[in-house]
Amino acid sequence: MEIPLEWVNLLSNVGFPVLLVFYLLVRIEKSFEQLEDAIENLLNEINRKTP
Repeated sequence: MEIPLEWVNLLSNVGFPVLLVFYLLVRIEKSFEQLEDAIENLLNEINRKTP
């Protein structure tokens, strides 16, 4: 079975950007989780020290 040239071009043009976006979203998600933890810790400290 032969793959049409149009499909190969579409995959090469679209596949890389999709893969790049997926990779960046995974990295950003980890950063957001760390930021969320830091904010939660700060709120806990503020609530603990507030009379």
